[in-house]
Amino acid sequence: MTTSTAALLLAGVLAAGCNSAGSNKVENTLTPIDPQIAQQGQTTVPPADEVQDLRAYCPKTVLRAGTETYDIYPAKMKKDDPEREKKLRFRATISDVVRECNSAGTMLNIKVGVAGRLISGPASETGAFTMPLRIAVTQGDTVLYSQLHDIPGEIPAGRTNNLFSFVDGNISIPKPDKENIIIYAGFDELKKDVPGAVPPRQDLEPVN
Repeated sequence: MTTSTAALLLAGVLAAGCNSAGSNKVENTLTPIDPQIAQQGQTTVPPADEVQDLRAYCPKTVLRAGTETYDIYPAKMKKDDPEREKKLRFRATISDVVRECNSAGTMLNIKVGVAGRLISGPASETGAFTMPLRIAVTQGDTVLYSQLHDIPGEIPAGRTNNLFSFVDGNISIPKPDKENIIIYAGFDELKKDVPGAVPPRQDLEPVN
């Protein structure tokens, strides 16, 4: 599910996750997709069952307000710098969060795909950089999975914008007895490990 470009630039946007199981592939929903990026973390999950139930439970994704954008400033820039907005180098905005679930015996394998847009700041700077993207899976107050990925981004010379995409294929959790699993995806600027990466329970707003 893709939101409009205008909506992506608004703070507090929630990106919807698309449920898929079996033959529908997360990689096919994200464009452009870098095969090398897409293959990261896909070697440790158990093999999926040959027969999949297309109606099986696949947890919802949540993109919290405030984690959908990531701004890059010059090194050692202070947050109270009066010239801060003028010195913005790059801004990344997540536009899509999708997921794919497959049964693997007693385990549930989950792929989470994230895609978005990169834009240059006022100076129309170009170049390569990395973005701290965290994928976390929780069940109630229990963190089942949390991984911080430094994903690459680049705005080529002669351009002021570009797209990015990433797939985390290394998630495998015990099949839940209840439909109470939540998948988080978003930028983690502070790079805090759990529990700091997981928001308070009152902030949970799963996307349909």
